[in-house]
Amino acid sequence: MNASTSRQIGAISVVAGTAIGAGMLGLPMVIGKLGFTTAVGVMVAVWLLAVYSAFLLLEVNLKVGPGENFNNMAKKVLGPGGQIVATGSMMFLQYALLVAYLTGVGELIARTAASVDLVLTPQAGAIYFSIFGAFIVFLGTNIIVRVNQFLFFVMIAAMLTALFSLAPEVEVQNLTGGNPDSALIFASIPVLFTSFGFHTGIPSVIRYLDVPVRKLRLVTLVGSSLPFVCYLFWVYVSIGGTSPEKMVAMQNVDMLVHTLSNGSSWLNTVVSAFASLALLTSFLGVSLALFDLQAEVFKLSDSFKHRALTTLIVFVPPLVASSLCPGRFIQALAHAGAALAILAIFLPCLMVWKLRQAKVKRPVDYQVPGGTPALVAAFVLGLVIVSASYI
Repeated sequence: MNASTSRQIGAISVVAGTAIGAGMLGLPMVIGKLGFTTAVGVMVAVWLLAVYSAFLLLEVNLKVGPGENFNNMAKKVLGPGGQIVATGSMMFLQYALLVAYLTGVGELIARTAASVDLVLTPQAGAIYFSIFGAFIVFLGTNIIVRVNQFLFFVMIAAMLTALFSLAPEVEVQNLTGGNPDSALIFASIPVLFTSFGFHTGIPSVIRYLDVPVRKLRLVTLVGSSLPFVCYLFWVYVSIGGTSPEKMVAMQNVDMLVHTLSNGSSWLNTVVSAFASLALLTSFLGVSLALFDLQAEVFKLSDSFKHRALTTLIVFVPPLVASSLCPGRFIQALAHAGAALAILAIFLPCLMVWKLRQAKVKRPVDYQVPGGTPALVAAFVLGLVIVSASYI
C-alpha cells in the first residue's frame, strides 16, 4: 500500500469516526417507532442531504483556500457577520452535544451503580463523569488523542459485538410493525442529521490529503457511507429485536439498554459497553474541540491558570444544563441538529451562492452539480431541521 492510499484510508476513518458515536444511540429512539422500511427511507434521505452539504463544503474550501476552517471560510466569504454566526453555531453545537453525552453517561452510571446496590442519581453520575473528563482534557491534546484513538477501536469492536449478539433476537413481525406517522418523521430529522455530523472534519481532511477533487469526493462519500451502513444494521437489530409497544417507551439511554437487553445479562453487558464507549469517545472528541475553540475566542494561553479557566468554561455550562434538565438526551441531540444545520447547510449554501455569483476564476474550479435549485432545496431542508428541533 503506497503512502497516498494509506493517507486516504486514514482520512476516510476520520470522516467516519467523526460521525459514529453517541448520536447513533438516539436512532432507535427517534425512528424505531416508524417501522423498519420507513426508518430506512428517512435515513437514506438525511444521509443524501448530509453528503450533498459536505460536497458544498468541499467546493467552498477549495475555492477559498484548501484547509481553511469554518471561521476563516465564513469570514472571507460572508464577512465578520458570517464569522460570528459560524463561531456561535459551532459553540452551540458542541455545548448541546456535551449536554446529551453527560445526560446519557449519567443514566448509565446510575444504572451500573444500581446493579451493585448503590444509590446514585443520573445527575450525580454526570458530575463524577464530568470531573473525570475535565481532568483528561486539562492534561492536554496529546493525552486525549492517544486515549481516544484506543477507545474508538474498542468502541467499534463493542459495536460489532452488540450487532452480532442482537441479530438472533430479530423477529420479522417487529420489522413490519411501527407507525409511519408524518409527525414522527418530522421530529426525527434533527437527531438523524446530527448522527451524520462529520462536516466539521472536512477542512482538516482537505488539508491532510492535498489530493485532486475526485479523490476528495471519494473519501467523503466512502467516509459517510460507513456510518450509514453501521446505522442500518443498528436500526435493523434494534427494531427487529423490540416490539413496537416497547419501542414507543424507549426515551433515553437507560431505557435503550434495558429494552434491547431483554432480560439477558450478556446483552446487557455488550449493549452497555457499546453505549458507554460511544458516549465516552464522542465526549472526549467534542470536549477537545470546544476547549480549543474557547481558548481561541477568549485568547487564553496554554498556561496552567488559563487551561484551568478554559476547562471550567467548557464543562460547567453543560453540566449545569444536564443537571437542571435530566433525561433530555434526545432533546439535546435535536438542538445540536439545529446548530449543525446552520454550519453544514445554511452557511455552505450562502457561501457557494456568493462565490458562484462572483464568477472569479480560481485555481480549483470545482462545482457541485444541481445549480441554484439544489441550493434552494437544501436550504429549505435546513429550515425543516431547525423547525423540527423546536416545534
